[in-house]
Amino acid sequence: PEREPSSARAVPADPLSGQDVAGVIVTGGLQRVGGFVVINLLTAAAAVLLLRYLGVRDFGRYGTVLALMTIVQGISDGGLTLTGARELSLRTDEAERKELLGNLVGLRMLLTGAGVLAAVAFAMAVGYSGTLVAGTALVGLSVFALSVQSALLLPLTVELKNSRLAVNDVLRQSALVATLLLLAVLGASLIPFFAASPIAAGVVLLATPAVLGRHRLVAPRWAAPALRSLAITTLPLALFGVLSVLYFRVLVILMSLLQTSALQLGYYVTSARVIEIFLGIPVVLIGVVLPVLSVSARDDMARLQFVTLRLTQSLAWLGMLFAVILGTGARPILMLFGGAEYLGAARVLQIQCIALVTVFVTAAWTTPLVGMGRARDLAIATAVGLAGVVTAGSILISTDAADGAAVAAVLADLVYCATVFVYARRGRVTQAVRLRTFAPIVISALPAVGLALTAPLPAALDCVIATALFIVLSLRLGAVPPEITGRVRAVLPRGHSAGASDLDEP
Repeated sequence: PEREPSSARAVPADPLSGQDVAGVIVTGGLQRVGGFVVINLLTAAAAVLLLRYLGVRDFGRYGTVLALMTIVQGISDGGLTLTGARELSLRTDEAERKELLGNLVGLRMLLTGAGVLAAVAFAMAVGYSGTLVAGTALVGLSVFALSVQSALLLPLTVELKNSRLAVNDVLRQSALVATLLLLAVLGASLIPFFAASPIAAGVVLLATPAVLGRHRLVAPRWAAPALRSLAITTLPLALFGVLSVLYFRVLVILMSLLQTSALQLGYYVTSARVIEIFLGIPVVLIGVVLPVLSVSARDDMARLQFVTLRLTQSLAWLGMLFAVILGTGARPILMLFGGAEYLGAARVLQIQCIALVTVFVTAAWTTPLVGMGRARDLAIATAVGLAGVVTAGSILISTDAADGAAVAAVLADLVYCATVFVYARRGRVTQAVRLRTFAPIVISALPAVGLALTAPLPAALDCVIATALFIVLSLRLGAVPPEITGRVRAVLPRGHSAGASDLDEP
């Protein structure tokens, strides 16, 4: 790798605005998705362990704490990750970047600390058991450590060093799974399983100097004028971030408050945990693309529109792929993870997986809006979606328990997706997106829909056939963007002639 002279103050602009940005984005995306695949293989192993060891009821309690702390993590983030990535991308002076990063770390520590304390107080106030209160505090320690580390690693995101970020993510999940396995072998009770999260977070925090580079570490700063300025810049994105995190997780909390059946809570938590495995993919890809979109929003609207088109195609295809897998394979997946006692969650999962399509597409439209600094629009759109979740959830959970919560998630996300599209259209970032953008993806999914409705074969075989048909038809109909297929062919044998096209040209 190139070494920068010690006297240099300017940060090279090439990684974010160079002619090879298409290749950099696709390669970085493949690296992060590759890491994500490894992470989710580990997550699947952990899910099998937890589902079988804890049982439906204890897993429901475990999942309730994780849902609560995921909300806290998003609220304490306060939009700082998105703001940090955007603002660091737009700065070219190394000293300014370090000062900004130090203030981001300092503000993150203050917000996360307050969020963890508030979560423990909430758990006590609503009458959670002593086990769940202790679990909230323990998982809160991991949220604090990971929040600090994610702020420290922001320079890697901006410089598109995605292989290091992938390694960091895999290390964290490996430490968590190893700890959970040890606890199961030792026959631990529920509380030590909550302690596995801060142990894993401590491992990656200790590894941060190696991942980032010791010379890149910054100390937290709490300069009042800088924090005030940062807070003002972050506030609209903070509202968006808070509402986004509340969006689906609030259904788990509503289930815990409105449903007296621990079994129904366990079914919905099981479905939600499977869905959340896939929700991480758009988050990963947003981190890869956001710095480039931020620079494009400032310098080149045509590039911004074209990247948005390709991002829409890519995420719509991925969302549909995962919906096909879960819609046709819910029963064998749950059998593999937890056994027959979790089959009651199969219908819940088949309903909720429909939302993956709109969740992924929405991510493709929110990212350029963040890059343009239109966080107010996103906050309003997300508030509309959150109102839909709370309204639909309150009605449908009371009448149809876990199935009702799944339907509420699908309906609310349709409203959210449509609202975001309206704002994206106003911002002129989706000008290249048309109905025909989605036509090949929808047509490719039709055989899978038929198999899901008729189920003529054993579920596992239906899933394999449906997935294979979807992939083959997608490639034949051109549903996958050429930048991705070209880059994949380039790394395969005799694929040197197929490269990725440049994002500057539609």
